[in-house]
Amino acid sequence: MIRYTRWPSGFVVTFLVGASSLATAQEPKTGNTESVDCALVSDGIQRLACYDAQHDPTEAQASADEDSAARAERNAEALAADDATREELITDALEDDTDTGVMAALVDNYLAAERAIFSFSGSFLSHRPNYILPITYVDDPNSMPSSPRLGRSGYDYGLEHEEAKYQISFKVPLLTGVFDDDTTLWFGYTQKSFWQVYNTKDSAPFRETNYEPEIFVRQRLNWDLGPGTLSAVSLGFNHQSNGQSEPRSRSWNRIMGTAAYSYDRWLFMVTPWYRLPESGSDDDNADISRYLGHASYHAVYKLSEDRTFSLKLLNNLRSDNKSSVEFGYSFPMGDTLKGFFQYYNGYGESLIDYNERTERFGIGIMLNNWL
Repeated sequence: MIRYTRWPSGFVVTFLVGASSLATAQEPKTGNTESVDCALVSDGIQRLACYDAQHDPTEAQASADEDSAARAERNAEALAADDATREELITDALEDDTDTGVMAALVDNYLAAERAIFSFSGSFLSHRPNYILPITYVDDPNSMPSSPRLGRSGYDYGLEHEEAKYQISFKVPLLTGVFDDDTTLWFGYTQKSFWQVYNTKDSAPFRETNYEPEIFVRQRLNWDLGPGTLSAVSLGFNHQSNGQSEPRSRSWNRIMGTAAYSYDRWLFMVTPWYRLPESGSDDDNADISRYLGHASYHAVYKLSEDRTFSLKLLNNLRSDNKSSVEFGYSFPMGDTLKGFFQYYNGYGESLIDYNERTERFGIGIMLNNWL
């Protein structure tokens, strides 16, 4: 079982990716350089001279530089268009006929820009929504979290109803240049924290932090299916833990897949998973599937360029039915910021409370949305 005892609260990842191009040529012969195969010349210096005689190295380098510059310019144009004209293009599309597949175009634009960044810069990108909720209110804080193996355990301090919540999420491209244009391999990381910032008498402790690294491969499809478009599918390995020691330790490992389907202004995502089994003596939360089930279901609705509704559903699909819902709404705040409202009711908002129902309201800032 994979465990993480402590992760840093923030860090920056930067990758420098070098690109190289290989060119092959048909080669020629002494005397008549148009008919010689230079690869047959055994002496290295003479072989290089043979190649130079057939292909002017200055012109070849200039051509390579032009090709490289053209590729960089195309990528830059794609990114510039995605950034500078994004609002105008999407707003115009949203104001047109609602049957034109606005969300399909938006998703395709996102995947194309993502692929351009993937091959061009090699730096990290946003993964899931990033947001900060400076103030949230929990109706009934769980002061005695429990699990079947570890039993109940309290905190060293009293819990306030008000606390801050934030999520940071990014992904880093792996093995760039290996796959075709529609296939990408990623390392993703998501961190969700719950901070008792208003609990001043106990030095404002972090109550719970969930760490979620994953590796996944994504295949871009863009298939017309029924009235909408099957945009992409992904498959990967996911680990999630809260980095705490017993008796408040929680963790699990999963094989996860995702399928994204767009229609009109809607984006639908279904994410099924298979939990990798663990021995009973190591399993901190053996009954977690009884509460969270085996899949999550997302719906995202693009009301306008700067207003988005999102809905996440969980259900254990058992006779002792347990459901969870997360609703989000992002909206403009001035010229540069987006406000964000979130409501959660159910199980699994955090690992420590996977088997306790939580009801939470929060308001804050959305740093980036699903699209």
